Amino acid sequence: MRYTKILLLIGLIFTSALACEQDQKFDDIPSLTWRKAEFRFLGDTADNRRVVDLTVYFTDGDGDVGRADENSSDTCNLADYDRFLERYDLFIYYYERVNGQYREVEPADSCFPFHNILPNLTPKGQNKTLEGEITTPFDYANYPENNTDSIRFEILLRDRSGNESQRLIGKPIALN
Repeated sequence: MRYTKILLLIGLIFTSALACEQDQKFDDIPSLTWRKAEFRFLGDTADNRRVVDLTVYFTDGDGDVGRADENSSDTCNLADYDRFLERYDLFIYYYERVNGQYREVEPADSCFPFHNILPNLTPKGQNKTLEGEITTPFDYANYPENNTDSIRFEILLRDRSGNESQRLIGKPIALN
């Protein structure tokens, strides 16, 4: 009985020490890790309207991911295109492999890029560290072009401070 109390006390001390340990700290530059890409049909499979759900794991030490101002301008001005792109947080690049070579496929309309705007993800409270998964759909309705044997995606995350993750290259997806 005495040994049980001692072991219980040691266990409580150990558990308390772990609970008091500092929060996990990540770099202030966002980091991405590839998780998966899955095809999903929208509505009836007979109409062949598909999206690819892209999932990445991310971390950001200072938690400044997503738009602070939800009222960002949606106006696409090609004369000031770089400023237009500043409103995006999650950059998606689409590639098709034809005859063994990957080539980037641009969106049909540059005013509707593949990129996404994330909501403000900054946590409340003192600890601003962020980690989690982001899943975003890629509308695959108008792709691929002829003779494509596989596709892949590259993803980049930019926080509000302008820090950018590495450009993550996803695994190739073979097409049947």
